[in-house]
Amino acid sequence: MLLQTHDGAKGLSLRQGWQKMMAEGSIKSFFKGNGANVVKIAPETALKLTLNDAIRSLVAQDPDHVRVRERMASGGIAGAIAQGLLYPLDTIRTRLAVSPPGTYAGILHAAYRIRRDEGVHAFYRGLMPSMIGILPFAGVDIALFEVFKDRLYEQYDGPPPHMAIVAAGMLSSSIAQVVSYPLALIRTRLQAQAVHQRRPDGSLVLGEIKYRGMMDVFRKTVQHEGVRGLYKGLLPNLLKLAPAAGIGWFVFEETKLALGVDPRS
Repeated sequence: MLLQTHDGAKGLSLRQGWQKMMAEGSIKSFFKGNGANVVKIAPETALKLTLNDAIRSLVAQDPDHVRVRERMASGGIAGAIAQGLLYPLDTIRTRLAVSPPGTYAGILHAAYRIRRDEGVHAFYRGLMPSMIGILPFAGVDIALFEVFKDRLYEQYDGPPPHMAIVAAGMLSSSIAQVVSYPLALIRTRLQAQAVHQRRPDGSLVLGEIKYRGMMDVFRKTVQHEGVRGLYKGLLPNLLKLAPAAGIGWFVFEETKLALGVDPRS
């Protein structure tokens, strides 16, 4: 997120981002916002995958031979609903991750101060690009994973090796991330607006509002940083997302097997 929100013409490198976090307070800086992410990701993923199965059964003309576009449509809609319902937690996670040390004591404190200082609407900054971006992300991710899984079952004539499922999940989520990444960056920059800044005397003051909306972020980013600016932070995001997604898909498939659900469904 540090790389995503750094809006200078020359972006932060991974090494510079690492050094900046270490300077802010040891290894704990690497886990800022992780608690909010954990609270958000579990119900969001469960809701997304559950809704996907329900929506797919409605949009598929032939439930036994679901087409790729039908998989993408059900995945995108399910992802948008799940993300929209839990979006305030995503904003809190971003604020915890990019704010100076000592700004917030935790999730509830962050929620209280954001509401007090900026109003309820602040929790929904970046919602529009997030909703637009989740449609291709969730659609591509779910559709590709299901296509890869079907091919693996055909190749192995039954359940594939565990690592094959993990690899399929990593690949599908990585492709989806690349496709939708500029919108994720725009969302994060909108969420991070008004982040507290530390004065020379050590006190904290509410930061400025830099962007008027989604298109303003896009225009200013391209103007000052070039098209490459829309992909700042892509590499560390992929390094984080790919293994997490692979493990998540594997756990989901194994849970279906444990519950006696057809893994091909």
